[in-house]
Amino acid sequence: MSIWIIRHGQSQSNAGVATIGPHENALTELGYRQSQCIPTAIKQSPDLIVTSPYLRTQLTAKPLIEKFPHTAVDVWQVQEFTYLSLQFDRPTTLRDRKPLSKAYWDRCDPEYVDGTNAESLVQLMERVRTTLNQLQQQSGFVVVFSHGFFIKAMLWQILANPTVIDAVAMGRLLGFTRGFRVPNASILQMEFDSGGIPHWSSFITNHLPPELESATPDATVAINADDRPS
Repeated sequence: MSIWIIRHGQSQSNAGVATIGPHENALTELGYRQSQCIPTAIKQSPDLIVTSPYLRTQLTAKPLIEKFPHTAVDVWQVQEFTYLSLQFDRPTTLRDRKPLSKAYWDRCDPEYVDGTNAESLVQLMERVRTTLNQLQQQSGFVVVFSHGFFIKAMLWQILANPTVIDAVAMGRLLGFTRGFRVPNASILQMEFDSGGIPHWSSFITNHLPPELESATPDATVAINADDRPS
């Protein structure tokens, strides 16, 4: 079994545009150009293409779906961690949300839910474990379009294998996510061996022309004490 996990192309939120909530946060022109490059890296027809419920992953996956129109497509709960409810009330930018994000992480309460349409860190990690179980049940070649923080949370779950998500675990996860980047439209290749042990590559971007790769901003590495899932 081979699994390719792909972060969406540059979104409007990544580019600093004010958006209302995470669902309808579309791609920028750069993001569309990045999405067009992804099929060049995939030579064989996948057995399954997975997207999150969010528009930006579905738009990123569209060129690959058009290349392999007979491949099954499914929507899994691999959407980004949405821990703030304010962004559903009015258009906000990453800069607008920065103090609210900092306050969330400073609270360090993994069971805290900020409000309507937000989720707790405990709920996020439940989705992560469900996704990993779903992946292990697949066969063949699976391509998953997901989001920066969610991908990092998956890797942390595999590496740390936390038995409980408490305040200590929350702090460790945040520290882990600050340690590396997940560029827009990058590919993480993963395989599970016969013992169910996962092995993965670095984040691959060589399918992107230099002008698109170098222009790719990254909102998944926290600055100061806040985090910016995208």
